[in-house]
This record gives sequence, C-alpha cells and structure tokens, in this order.
Amino acid sequence: MKAEIVEKIRELSEKEKVLEFAEEFNELVSEFYRIQEEEELAWERSKLARIEAGEKPESIEKPVYEFLEEFKLVGNVFKEKKNVELREIKEREKQNLEKKRTYIAALKDLIQNEENIGRAIGRFRDIQEGWKEVGPIPRDKRQEIQKEFTGLVDSFQYNINIYKEIKDHDLNRNLKLKKELVDRLKVLLEQDKIRDIEKNLHAIQDEWNSVGGTHQEEWEKVKEEYWEAVNAVYAKIKVFYEGRREQQAENIEKKKELIEKAKEVNGGSFDSHKSWKKATDLILELQAEWKKIGYGSKEENDVVWKDFRAVCDDFFGRKKEFYDGQNDAFGQIKDAKEKLIEEANQLKDSTDWKGTTQKILNLQKQWKNAGSAGPRHENKLWKRFREPIDFFFAAKEGHFGAMDEANQDNLKKKEELIEQIKAYEPDADPKKAIEALRSYSEQFAAIGHVPKADKDKIYKAYKEALDAKYEGLKLDKEEKERVLFQAKLDSILGSSNKEHLLQKERNFIRSKIDNINKEINQYETNLGFFANADENNPLFKNVMKNIEQSKEQIDGWKVRLKMIREAEKEAEKENE
Repeated sequence: MKAEIVEKIRELSEKEKVLEFAEEFNELVSEFYRIQEEEELAWERSKLARIEAGEKPESIEKPVYEFLEEFKLVGNVFKEKKNVELREIKEREKQNLEKKRTYIAALKDLIQNEENIGRAIGRFRDIQEGWKEVGPIPRDKRQEIQKEFTGLVDSFQYNINIYKEIKDHDLNRNLKLKKELVDRLKVLLEQDKIRDIEKNLHAIQDEWNSVGGTHQEEWEKVKEEYWEAVNAVYAKIKVFYEGRREQQAENIEKKKELIEKAKEVNGGSFDSHKSWKKATDLILELQAEWKKIGYGSKEENDVVWKDFRAVCDDFFGRKKEFYDGQNDAFGQIKDAKEKLIEEANQLKDSTDWKGTTQKILNLQKQWKNAGSAGPRHENKLWKRFREPIDFFFAAKEGHFGAMDEANQDNLKKKEELIEQIKAYEPDADPKKAIEALRSYSEQFAAIGHVPKADKDKIYKAYKEALDAKYEGLKLDKEEKERVLFQAKLDSILGSSNKEHLLQKERNFIRSKIDNINKEINQYETNLGFFANADENNPLFKNVMKNIEQSKEQIDGWKVRLKMIREAEKEAEKENE
C-alpha cells in the first residue's frame, strides 16, 4: 500500500501543474502517515516485548521503514512545485490588482470628464473588456475592488443617459441576464467547496459588470438582490476561513493538553519493570492520540511539537538509564541463586522424602521470587539448579514407585495441583506467568507416579489445565509458539510415557521438515522457467519469497528439534 501511495504522489509531482491536485496529495500523505504510525507503534510494542524477554534496549536497532525516504523525497518535489505555483499566483494577483486599479481610475476619469456619449460608450466598453481579461487578485482585496468598480459602472450606466442608445429589448434582456446571475449566486450558497465558490463568485461578478443596464424601475430591486446574494456568499467564505482558524486553534489547545499529560506521566517515579511498562503504555497512547489531532497554524504547530517531543525524549532517556542499571540488579540475583543451588546440592542425597520435598519446594519458590538473573546467566543457573532437584526426585520416585499407598497419595497431590493450575490467574507480566506455570510443571513431575489405571486420565487433565493458561498469555506470535511448545515438552516430561511421546513428537517434526524441503525443491525447479527473467518480475519475486519463507519455517522446526533433544536429556537423567 505504501508503495502505491509513493508511486501516485510521484505521478502527481511530475505533472506540469500540481496545485489542482493538492487535495488528492494531502489525502495520500494522510494515508501514508496513518500506515507509518501503525508500523512505528507495532515496532515500539515489539521493542518492549524484546526488552521484557531480556534484550538490552541499546542493542535493539530501530528499523528502516520501507518507502519512507522515497515518500519524503517525492512529497517534497510536489510541495516545492506547489509553492512555486502559489508564489506565481500571488505575484500575478498583485499585478492584476494594479491593473484593475488602473481601470478604476480610467472609469472615474471617463465618468467625470467625458462629455461625448458615443466616445464615452466606446471607452466604457474597452474598459469593461480589459477588466474582464484581468485575472484573479488577492482575496482580501476582491470584495473591495469589485464593489468600487461595480459602483462606478452603475454611475456610468445611469448618470450619462446611456439608455438613450440602448433599445428597450436590450433592457429586458439585460434584466433577465442579471436575474439569472442572482440565481447563480444563490446556488453558490448551497455548495461546499470554498475554492469553487470563490472561483464562480468572481466569474459571476465579472459577468454582472459586463451585462448592460436595464429599466430604471427594475434596477434598484435587482441590484439589491444581487448585492444581498454577493454579501451572503462573501459571508459564507468568511465563516469558512474563520472556522478553519478556530479549528486550528482548538487543535493546538488539544496538543497542549497532551503535553501536560505527558509531563505528568514523566514526572512520576518508577522503580520496577511493571511501573515503567505502565508509564510507557501511557506515553505511547498519548503519542497515538497526538497523531490523530489535526494541524494548527504552522508556527504554533512547530512549537508544540518541539515541546511534546522533548518530554517524550526525556521519558525514554530516563527509561534507558533505568534498564542500564538493571545489570547491577542481575548480578545480585545471580548471587542469590548461586546460594539456592548450593542448598539444593546439600539436599539431593537426603532420604527424608517428605521434609526434603517441602524444603525443595520452598527453594523453588525462593528461586521464582528472586526474579531473573538476565539472559546471560539465567538458563545456566536454572540447569544447575534443576540437576540436584531432579536427582532427589528421581531417588524419591524410585523409592516409592512400587508402593500403592504412595501412588494413591501422588494421585491426590496431582489432582490438587491440577485444581491449583485451574484456579491460577496468570500474572500480567508474561515472563512471571511463564515462570509460575513452569513451576507447576516441575511440581507435577516431582510428585511421582500415580496408579497405572489413573495415569492417562490425570495426565490429560493436567495437560488441558496447563495448556489453557498458556493459551491466555499475551505474547507475540513467535514467542507464544515457542512458549507453548516448551509447555508441551514440560507436560510430556510429567508423563510416565515421556520417552514414547518425545519420539513421536520428533518424528512428526522431521516429517514436516521433509515436506517443506520437497516444496523448496519444487520452487527451485520452477526457477528454471525464469532463467532469462528480470529480477523484478512479479512471478520470479513470488517464487523467491516462497523459498525464503519455507527456509524460515524449517529453521523454526529445527529449533523445536533442539528443544526435544534437551527434553530427552532431562528424561535420561530421570531414568538414571
């Protein structure tokens, strides 16, 4: 869509005269910026998600928006050509004003000094023809100049007895023409486009002055109707421009209100990721609202934009400083988790199954509450933490595996845990919610075996409860797919039939990869038909796009295979 807009603006800018296309140009510019704003807002949200996932803000590069520079370039060409036309129009209008003042002076001289009626009529007609040939004059002078000239025309027509030379049927014809012009003026009051109204008004006024006089007894009435209609049209034009100025002033006031709201948000104190996210959402909402407000006068609009941009820049600068300081906090969390790993290693050989299980659960809770140690350390720490815990629970499961009473107890615990999962309301922060849900997976796996008759039923109930919570998380598509697949693996690890389920999942993914490779081979075969084709050929580009997308799909499935291998390693540790 952006490419089409740029191409359309390019076509408009290449026209010899562009002013008549200004309205179409403005609509295209508005549509382009609407799309651009959606892309920028989507990027800002993506950036926040990546920061929440552990990326450093300074490592996230702002995207290069497609067609933006080309759009600005062709837009500037159009604007420059339009400005040249406007300057030429203003200069011509200024010159035309001087010409019309010359004709007014000539008409005044004719009325005051010419005594020969025949010669006066000839000169008068020359002045009328010259006046009609003069183009538009500045808007703020039109009514004044036109009124003065029309008054002189009236004086000429009635003060030197021109009607002695005009036949009666001419007077009737002139009356009819003048009434038609009055009716045309009234029609202008029903129209909406001010530019067309102004253009037609000037044409009608010129025609009025070119039409000769009429019967004296009809003259005052038709002249009164004419000026009443003319004044009404000028009043309509005045109301339009005053209304536009009022709307622009109102837009400036709305933007000033947004500046104050932004200052209020920026003046807050934020000491956590949650508080910074909430404030960021408010700033982004204000920015989106700003873009919906129309323009004010150029000078005022530039000032308020500068003020608003300064507040936003200051806010995001403070936010960057905060997240830079989080690296120190990550170090403190790392030290705390190192101590939890040491405590877990001290408990792994214990045979106090109940007491140690509770201690380990407490350690897991402390681990969760400690927060993330950052992308550099968190996964490594987590694996080290899981090793002694998995060792303990494997020993526990081996001890109680053959005991029906213990199995019945495990069944009850798993049923209770499933009810906890169903009752759990995920945290607004997706990262914390995922940690909590993974904690439930670990607890489920740690409880141990249930009676054989109940294992499939309890596993199905557990998986359905957990999947429902994962599905409700607010994540972007790619991250959600990864998290859901990890959740699926966590669920499989909680099953007594995990080896079979992991093998089944791996076979399914390999089948997917094989099918996609076949599609790629077919696409590459199709490229042979484009041996001599230009790279810009739409069909060629489409085939290349399909190949690239298929390769990206294969990369996604390979990531899942890697996750399965890691899950199998976990399963092997539990079996040792």
